[in-house]
Amino acid sequence: MRSALVAHVAVDRTAYHFDKPYDYLVPFDMVEKAKAGCRVLIPFGTGNRKRQGMILSVTATSDFEKLKPINSVLDNDPLLSEEMLKLAAWLKERTFCTYFDVFHLMIPAGINMQMVSAYRLCEDIDCDNLSLTDDEKSVIQYLRQSGAQVEKDRLLEIMGLNPDSDLLDKMAAKGFVTRYEDAVRRMGDATVKMARLSRDFDESEKLTKKQADVVEILKMTGAASVKEICYFTGVTAAVVTNLERKGIVEFFDEEVYRTFLDTDRPEDKREILLTDEQKSAYDRLINIYNSGKGGAALLYGVTGSGKTQVFLRLVDQVTASGKQAIVMVPEISLTPQMMTKFFSYFGDSVAVVHSALSAGERIDEWKRIASGKARIIVGTRSAVFAPAKELGLIIMDEEQEQSYKSDRSPRFHARDAAAFRCKKLGIPLLLASATPSIETFYKAQKGKINLFEMTERFGGAKLPESVIVDMKNELLSGRTGVLSEVLAEDIQYNLDNGQQSILLMNRRGYNTSVSCRTCNQTLTCPNCSISLNYHTKKGNYDDGFLFCHFC
Repeated sequence: MRSALVAHVAVDRTAYHFDKPYDYLVPFDMVEKAKAGCRVLIPFGTGNRKRQGMILSVTATSDFEKLKPINSVLDNDPLLSEEMLKLAAWLKERTFCTYFDVFHLMIPAGINMQMVSAYRLCEDIDCDNLSLTDDEKSVIQYLRQSGAQVEKDRLLEIMGLNPDSDLLDKMAAKGFVTRYEDAVRRMGDATVKMARLSRDFDESEKLTKKQADVVEILKMTGAASVKEICYFTGVTAAVVTNLERKGIVEFFDEEVYRTFLDTDRPEDKREILLTDEQKSAYDRLINIYNSGKGGAALLYGVTGSGKTQVFLRLVDQVTASGKQAIVMVPEISLTPQMMTKFFSYFGDSVAVVHSALSAGERIDEWKRIASGKARIIVGTRSAVFAPAKELGLIIMDEEQEQSYKSDRSPRFHARDAAAFRCKKLGIPLLLASATPSIETFYKAQKGKINLFEMTERFGGAKLPESVIVDMKNELLSGRTGVLSEVLAEDIQYNLDNGQQSILLMNRRGYNTSVSCRTCNQTLTCPNCSISLNYHTKKGNYDDGFLFCHFC
C-alpha cells in the first residue's frame, strides 16, 4: 500500500475552541523542506482561503486520499525546535490560548509573516457588455493600464475606497478580477552591499588609476563593502559601479546584525573572586549542573551579598562547557545594569532580549541566539523563550517580582515556563532573591528545591538599620504632628552634624486618610468606600479638601 507524509499543522487566526492540529498532505517536492517548526501556507476552510500554519510534527500514513496538500513551505530551516514546540503545546493547555498566541511570543514580530492579497484583471473582460458600477469601471481601467497584479491596500488607496471595502472580493466572485494571496515577511534582513573581483577578471585589461586602486584593495581583502572601498581608496561609488558593468567586479549582499552594543568596548577578564559564602553556593550549584539531572534551586541572599558574582562564575563555567545560559531580570530598567556587568566580562557573546529593542534589533538578536553566536542571553520575561539550542542554565534574578507574569494573553509566568524548559532538558534553574516569593520559599524549606543562603554582605558592608513606628502610639503620647519622635530626633541629629536627610513620600495629597481622634473612624468615599485623601489645597478650596483618588 502506498504511503505519504502528513504534516500536523497549527493554523493562524483560529479561535480557541477549534484551535487544534490539522492534517495536510506533504507534496513530494516539499518532503525535504517540510519539517516540524517550519511555517507553511495551507488552504483552510470550505473556501480554501490561504492561511499561515506551523508544522507541529510530520508522520507517514497510507490514508491520505482526502487530505488537502500544503501550498508552500515558508522557511528553509525550522524556526522552532522540538523543545519549543512542546513548550508551546504546554502553554496552550495551561493558559487557554491558541498555538499562534504562543508562537508570537517565541518568534520576533519582524520575522512573522503577514498575508497579502493582490488582484489582477481577468483576461477577455468586455466592459461594454457588462453592467458595472463607476467604482468597478475605475478598478478595471486601472488594472488594465498596470498590466500586473496590484496589492489590495494600494489598489483601494488609489481608488479612494475605504480599507474595509469588499468591492474587490465581489468583483473576484463575479469573475472580473483574480485574487492572489501570499505570505510576506514583515521586515527583511539587514544587508550591506559587498564587492569582489570577478572570476573572469583579466589582469591585462587597461584600468584608470582609480579603478586600479579599487582592484588592488580587492586583491588584498578578497571582498569589501562598497562603503569601505570608497573610504580607503578615496573614489566614489560610481567607479566601483563602472567596474561591475565591465565585468571586472561583481556585487553581492552580506547579512549584518543590527545591534546597540558598543562592540569596541574592551573586555574585562579579571578573575571573579568569591567570598567563602559565595564559593560555597557556587560549588553546590555547579555540582547540580555537572550531575546532568537538573533541578531548581533558590539562592537566598541578603541585599548586597554578591549574587551577581555567583551568576558570573556559573555562566562562565556553563559557557566554557559549550552550553548557553539565560539570565532574566524583572524590569527593562535593570537590563542595562546587568548587561554592563556581563558584556564587560563576556564581550559580544552576550545577547539582550526585551521590548525596548527595535524590530530589527530583536530579529538580529534572535538570529544570533539561534545560530549559537550569542552564548549568554540577558533580558526580561520574554528571554525565557530565547531560541537557545544548547541551553545549559536559566537564572531568574529577583524571582518574586510580579513583572515576570504576563497580564495579557497568554497569561504565563516566566518562572513556570523556565521550570518546564529546565525539566525537559535536565538543566538547573536558579531562582535568586533577597525576598523570595512565598511559594518558592515554602518549596525550599520543604526540600522540594535546593536552598542556598548567603547572609553576609559583600566586602563586610553593614545592612542599614530599619525602625517601624506605630503612629497611633505617638498620638496617645500627645504627639499630633506628621513626624514621629524618633524620626524628628534623627533628622535633628543630622542637621546638627551637617548631614543630609531624604524623606520619601509615597502618596498624592497631604495625607492618605482622615480619621476621628475620638473613635478612630476613617472618612470614606460614599461611592466606593475607599478612604478619602486629604489635600491642603484643591482648586478653589483653600481650607483643604477630601478627595477620592479611585473615583
